[in-house]
Amino acid sequence: MGIAEQYVDLRLQRLQEQDLHRRPNKWLAALPQCSRARRVLDIACGLGYDSFAWVRAGKEVIGIDLNHELLRNASHLAGSQKLNVRFVVASATSLPFADDHFDVCYAENIFEHVPDWERIVKEAHRVLAPGGVFFVRTTNRHCPVNHEINHMHLYPLFPDWLKRPILNWVVKHKPAWVNYSRFPAVNWFTHRGLARSLQDAGFDALEVFDVVDGEHLSARTRKFWFLLRLVREQPALRYVLYPLLVAVQVFGIKRPAEKERLPRVAA
Repeated sequence: MGIAEQYVDLRLQRLQEQDLHRRPNKWLAALPQCSRARRVLDIACGLGYDSFAWVRAGKEVIGIDLNHELLRNASHLAGSQKLNVRFVVASATSLPFADDHFDVCYAENIFEHVPDWERIVKEAHRVLAPGGVFFVRTTNRHCPVNHEINHMHLYPLFPDWLKRPILNWVVKHKPAWVNYSRFPAVNWFTHRGLARSLQDAGFDALEVFDVVDGEHLSARTRKFWFLLRLVREQPALRYVLYPLLVAVQVFGIKRPAEKERLPRVAA
């Protein structure tokens, strides 16, 4: 079995029933733009779990991925769940869709794998209608826990000149450590840095701290609402919490062409 087949086989082995009944990201779904949204693009959709979630939320969904075999299995899973999702083999850096077509673009766990990830941002901006939402979830450079290269949790903290030879060795000798991926993670991000990149591309950017609210917190985390509210009011305190977050989550709202951009996110 080749690397590509091993990757798909591993994804299928990890499939759990709850994956097929996933709900949309609660912070994204709570945005007023998403409640009004009709068309959703799931970028690098894999086996389609998030596509299924958005269809169940009443949206028209297209899922794209470069891996034809993943999409073949995603289509089979959608059929088994009686869900109508259109799957398209396409690159995230060259989307085969018209300008201003979608209301939401969803990109989870893709930025870390694409060296030229800025092109994904540009393409998402192009295909989103003004006021549309671009959601990105990706790797956190501040967090020492690393799920991209198994057994190497401090890897994100290494300097770039050291990461490259380590990754090359892992891909060649320990492909299971990168889950047999043909495109292992090469990028790690910061919340502020990614927010600035989205702002520069024509979005108003929000971090997860800007959209979290007490109503949608779980019972377990609601007791920390006072702390989260303080962090919202005092952005400098976010640097204390950044290392505790496994992922960076940023929300971009596409600005109308004539609208003045919000102040740039501070470094």
